[in-house]
Amino acid sequence: MPLLTRRPSPAFAALSATSVIRAYGYALTATYLSFYAAAFDATGLWIGMFTTGFAVSQTVTTVALGAWVSGDEIKRLLVGAACASVATYLGFVFVTDELTLIAARVAQGATISVLFVLGTAAVSGRAVADNRGRQVGVFNQVGALAGGLGTASAGAIYEIAGFAPGYLLLAGMSLVSAWALTRTDLGVDDFDPAGGPAAYRRLIGHPAIHGVAAFRVGFSFAKTAVRVYLPIYAYLAVSVSPLSVGIILTAPRVARTICQGYAGALADRAGRRPLLGAAALSYATAALLIPFAQSVTALTACAFLFGLADACRVPASVALFTEAGTASRAVTSLSLRSLLWKPGSVLAPIIAGTLHDIVSVNAVFYAIAAVVVGTAVVTASLDASHAPKEAISGSD
Repeated sequence: MPLLTRRPSPAFAALSATSVIRAYGYALTATYLSFYAAAFDATGLWIGMFTTGFAVSQTVTTVALGAWVSGDEIKRLLVGAACASVATYLGFVFVTDELTLIAARVAQGATISVLFVLGTAAVSGRAVADNRGRQVGVFNQVGALAGGLGTASAGAIYEIAGFAPGYLLLAGMSLVSAWALTRTDLGVDDFDPAGGPAAYRRLIGHPAIHGVAAFRVGFSFAKTAVRVYLPIYAYLAVSVSPLSVGIILTAPRVARTICQGYAGALADRAGRRPLLGAAALSYATAALLIPFAQSVTALTACAFLFGLADACRVPASVALFTEAGTASRAVTSLSLRSLLWKPGSVLAPIIAGTLHDIVSVNAVFYAIAAVVVGTAVVTASLDASHAPKEAISGSD
């Protein structure tokens, strides 16, 4: 695996530690939410607020990062977010009701956003162009592995000892990450200042960003719908066991863990956009095959193909956003990338649910395939409509 073929630099290792606490913390807490809902006998509104509070906090934090963070602040903010993670996960230990859980989730949303946006920007922005895809791929490999371990361990930890041990483990991991960051030169001090809200306007106005932005928005709808409806289809339409649903949902994580480093290196050699094309083809194919998958094996294979598509998509997408805004303004570019995911993540479950009610669950997956194909066509059209240009200048 590319994860193991070269010894990572101290800066990359320190940044990867932020990916571990971010992904493990997100996965563990997401798994715990159902346990909290049962423990508090929470209504549907409260359950929704557990996620909405987290999402709103993420959005506000991401907008601020892209508008105002400069290179010499990245390390301080990453250290601060790691230290805040210590306090946040210790705070989770003292959650006693819905309100305290929402407060903890709001704090977690802010810290995870800082770690995700600035960690990814630092890895992508400091990498040389012909190695950027691989660096981003391996960075995300680490996160995928940590997230998989978080999902796999959460239930066992809770069943054996309750909520506290998982959070104490995360607090300890966050403390180690903060220590590693303080001792490491991340090599990002020369990143340009973001330039305030005008930085977003400059970026959005640049033709090079339009195609990959359209791809990001389209995929946000497709992937969110798959996240919601793959387990529903497996459990309700195919009637597999809860254990089998877990196996099916683990398959995409396995694919991302194994393949992202390889896919990132391939994006460096073959180009970013061919990898996006491969991702679209794989995702649409998997979505079209789901209605014909009537066994755990078939569903697991389709789920693995979804993960393989993500392994191709993510390193290429991060590299394209970084290069569209220049590497030294990676924070703004990758903040915008995160924000473009929000419309689909909010609207896709509603649209997919309506389609399920009016037509059928199979229609949801056919619609997902159609969205991906349409997204690929729009992206190719936007990319073809302008000649390659130089990266964005610092002026309005």
